Amino acid sequence: MSVLRIRDWRTGVRDVLGPGKRAVVWVQGCSLRCPGCMVPETWSPSGGRAVDVAELAREILAAERLDGVTVSGGEPMEQPGAVAELLAAVRAAGKTAWVYSGYTLEELLARQDAEVDRVLALTDVLVDGRYERERPESAGYRGSGNQRLVPLTGRALPPRDSPPPRVQLTLGAEGQLVVVGVPPPGFFLRFREALAERGIALETDRTWRVRGDDDRADESP
Repeated sequence: MSVLRIRDWRTGVRDVLGPGKRAVVWVQGCSLRCPGCMVPETWSPSGGRAVDVAELAREILAAERLDGVTVSGGEPMEQPGAVAELLAAVRAAGKTAWVYSGYTLEELLARQDAEVDRVLALTDVLVDGRYERERPESAGYRGSGNQRLVPLTGRALPPRDSPPPRVQLTLGAEGQLVVVGVPPPGFFLRFREALAERGIALETDRTWRVRGDDDRADESP
């Protein structure tokens, strides 16, 4: 049994983390810890929960019709063996695979790690590079301007004729607000202010930076 430690997974994500209707798996654990990271709760390798990869793949692929699966994090390349097994099931089902990594393609190839190489071989599009909050990106799919969309196959390429939505807001199983995607700088501050104008108070246990040009999550894990 192969085990993958994840923070969460969700189906029905449209266009914000890859084109089409996708399932997204957020893995747990990241040693890069980029300043300004939106999800510092994914940093600890002991957080989240451990899941059986085969069972996770079955649940994802049985949930609803999907165009593909996106693996984000956390850092997927810190659990390459389990991620590769998940992607193998995804590709065997005829779905496409996007992977977000804070490492560049060149760094990953330089490792000469068979498990990392297998992840890359099973990935259609790699979004690579560390998040740099001083370089906001407005084109979509990426958090900062240094990050690249690297096509590793000819599949799952984003459309060129229209920009993708940056975020998707949904309600979780317990009625909580879930933000999926890569919010542009200032999003959470403007969102909170817009709700306040309508008499709605947004409360959160997360510490958000109250700055118009950078209101991503606080850096502490």
